[in-house]
Amino acid sequence: MASDIGMERMALAVEMRLHDCDLVLDVGCGRGYFTIATANFAEHVVSLDVMNDYGRHGWWKNFATSTDEVGLSDRITGVRADVRCLPFGESSFDGAVAVHSIRNFQDRATIEMAIGEMKRVVVEGGSVIIAESLPVARNKAQEAHLEMFECKARYSTGELRYLKRDELMGIFENAGFKEIEARELDCNLSAAPPLFCIDRHLSPLAEMERREAKDAYRKAINLIREYGEISPPTILVMATK
Repeated sequence: MASDIGMERMALAVEMRLHDCDLVLDVGCGRGYFTIATANFAEHVVSLDVMNDYGRHGWWKNFATSTDEVGLSDRITGVRADVRCLPFGESSFDGAVAVHSIRNFQDRATIEMAIGEMKRVVVEGGSVIIAESLPVARNKAQEAHLEMFECKARYSTGELRYLKRDELMGIFENAGFKEIEARELDCNLSAAPPLFCIDRHLSPLAEMERREAKDAYRKAINLIREYGEISPPTILVMATK
């Protein structure tokens, strides 16, 4: 809870105005950082991820260990499933959230399907909430983050570029929600570090692209060394079914 990641996830949970009687679905839970934050406010959290893809072997064990260590395992259930076809009936949850996870989806069509599925499984009047970083920098440390993340999204696999505010809002508007509210939160923390090793991703690239990747990576690393790395502002889109 004292880490940058923990503090940012707790701040997001507060902003979402969760209730202690809510049953919440956490889509793309990863290691469970936001799941743990949510379990401090909601009655129960069902955390969903495909896991074991993109080299995430052993993450379920890590997830279970973490939730047990913080004393919240009785309020959390982990489910391995694909967000494009959620294994739950209609109106199963009071709310469905995805925090710093939609950039890990396959493409924009998958994001649209995910939001549609999340809408399906929440009750009438329930909320679908997405929190994701914006491609916006307000200081040099955020510029360094964006340089590294752009390099990661372009030359590695498993992450999309950050969506702009109007792109994300457009997806929600097309999904037909009753009300849509958007707020930006800038915690000025390293809440989703984009660091990665470029070397393991170079072999399939053509020689010229390999040189470009190395140059882009070197530029990003130098910026981080000079200014540090801070996550850009996060947009919080809250839609009512």
